[in-house]
Amino acid sequence: KEYKKDFEESMKGRNLTGLEVTPSLLHVKYATKIASEKEYRKDLEEGVKGKGLTALEETPDMLRAKNATQILNEKEYKKALELEIRGKGLTELALETPDFVRAKNATDIASQIKYKQLAEMDKANYTSVVDTPEIIHAQQVKNLSSQKKYKEEAEKSMPHYVPVADTPEMQRVRENQKNFSMV
Repeated sequence: KEYKKDFEESMKGRNLTGLEVTPSLLHVKYATKIASEKEYRKDLEEGVKGKGLTALEETPDMLRAKNATQILNEKEYKKALELEIRGKGLTELALETPDFVRAKNATDIASQIKYKQLAEMDKANYTSVVDTPEIIHAQQVKNLSSQKKYKEEAEKSMPHYVPVADTPEMQRVRENQKNFSMV
């Protein structure tokens, strides 16, 4: 299919003379290209792939450097082990277990309850403080805010106020309200 396709695209309708490109020449070029790719891949897999710098690793200096880095990595690992596990000991590892965490939370909650009980008991021991003018004023404002107290105060102070004369507009509104109630 590819050969026929190449022939139709490049050769069809041309005159073939001398060393011009022929279908067989195109086929040979394509075949050599595939063969060279296979050779390249074969060389890659056999010689280079997966080996890295094998030729350089075999020198004594490279072997010594490789061993030194391996020893250093082991020392770092051991140092981290000492700091994280051995330095804590069994007591710190035991503190991280779920049972211990649950027990610790339970004691915290119990201590909070005891703290609140002690605070309630201490409240009884406090002495009262004489009310300041600000506190007295706040209490009076609170009392005036209730509707009943407000009305009582208004009734007591009514004789001191003079009613306003009805304006023609106020009279009209009252008559309209009476008419609405009759309807």
